[in-house]
Amino acid sequence: MNLQDISSKIKKYALEIGFNDCGFAKVEELTFNKQKLYFSINNGYTAKLSFLSRNVDKRANPAILFKNAKTVIIVLASYFPQKIQNEKKYKISIYSYSNNYHNIIKNNLNKLFFKLKEVFPDVIGRVFCDSSPIFEKEWAKRAGLGWLGKNNLLINKKFGSFVFIGGILIDKELYYDNAFEKTCGNCNLCIESCPTKALSPYLLDVNKCISYITIENKNNKIPESFKEKIKNEIYGCDICQNVCPHNKKLNAGAYHFFKPNEYVNWNEENWENLNEEKFKSVFKDTAIVRIGLKQLKRNIEFVKKH
Repeated sequence: MNLQDISSKIKKYALEIGFNDCGFAKVEELTFNKQKLYFSINNGYTAKLSFLSRNVDKRANPAILFKNAKTVIIVLASYFPQKIQNEKKYKISIYSYSNNYHNIIKNNLNKLFFKLKEVFPDVIGRVFCDSSPIFEKEWAKRAGLGWLGKNNLLINKKFGSFVFIGGILIDKELYYDNAFEKTCGNCNLCIESCPTKALSPYLLDVNKCISYITIENKNNKIPESFKEKIKNEIYGCDICQNVCPHNKKLNAGAYHFFKPNEYVNWNEENWENLNEEKFKSVFKDTAIVRIGLKQLKRNIEFVKKH
């Protein structure tokens, strides 16, 4: 079996497991991405996300992170649901509708790695999903799976930007895909629609991002400067994705791993009456649990007040 046949077989495995797309890129140092990250750090655009300042060299070169790495296998998993949350007072980001994606994607990547051993019995690899210092979106682009939008998210031509990215670093060569070179052209809808002006073309000022303010910001209060800008977002924000033309005609049945939980249909009373016991039992397996009840209540109170 030649390299192209092996590569096709691995992609077939990925789709059979339930991933929506799969591609391969050759490991090399990402000098431009490294420079862009330093630019953001030095200009304060990364806010208090201190982890972005650590392991920058590893992030730019997977061969430092994983010795003998030759190939980056990238997979995409759509999380666009069949039904969007009703227009209620309190909104949560679509990615948080289901159980924690880190665990789900990693578990299925481990299944793919197990299948890899059928074609490479001695393969050595490392699975990752938003948990290792890796420029995942850039590798997805290089693996032919999409392009970086002006909203700084990967956009896949079929599944839009509502996709999770995961991958495996392996010590084997594969038949590599061509990098996706498409851009957003003259479209600036995401930039124009962001209520806090957090976006400029291909650059994000995290300090102004509603997702950062409602999730990563641990202060007891949300700054008053966000008054009238945060309308009903209590966990994350999807505005820059919702306005994107590439997200307008998505296949709502494309997701395989993610089932929306009951709280997606909660009313205001359900959210406002949450206690610690209920919070832990409902959100224990979701991304929302990491911010804790106190921070969620802070976000709810801010929306109620303004």
